[in-house]
Amino acid sequence: MALAAQATESELYPPVLGANPAHPGGWPVRVIVSSQTEARHNRAVWAPTHLISIRAPATRLLSMIELPPERHLELFFGDATDPDAPDAARAEAVEATFAFIDRLPADAHLLIHCLRGIGRSTALTLGVLARYMSPEQAAAALHALRPEAKPNRHVVNLCDTVLGLKGKLAKQALRFPAKVWKG
Repeated sequence: MALAAQATESELYPPVLGANPAHPGGWPVRVIVSSQTEARHNRAVWAPTHLISIRAPATRLLSMIELPPERHLELFFGDATDPDAPDAARAEAVEATFAFIDRLPADAHLLIHCLRGIGRSTALTLGVLARYMSPEQAAAALHALRPEAKPNRHVVNLCDTVLGLKGKLAKQALRFPAKVWKG
């Protein structure tokens, strides 16, 4: 990660959207999606102003970025794809995420992570992006942010439902993982 140490702020958090009148604070959607290990190892370089940590119930978050509670949303659900699983995500987690996003200031640099940075965090990021762009554009933007994404289907379905997208976001999630994104 020597290259990461040389990256400028604009390279680390390129806005997925520029000016964003759809967001209450005008936040232009600056986000990094990663694994817990990547987040820990790159915390000084990435220096997020806000953090969303997703972890399974009864697990510990090891030496993570120190942020005040109002800047760190911790969500507790597993990578279950069965909505009836005891540790499956619930709609309340998606709603809490959207409420947290609505409070971000325009200059926020958001880091979203789960254990591996592949399933839960990418699914939630896809939902966040779909609040500000079409499901197709959100999927393309997620692929640009995290090409190895394999969004958790259950979390995507929750986002789809909360956003009222009638399966359009879930349909886009089926396109992952993809080495090359075909628009």
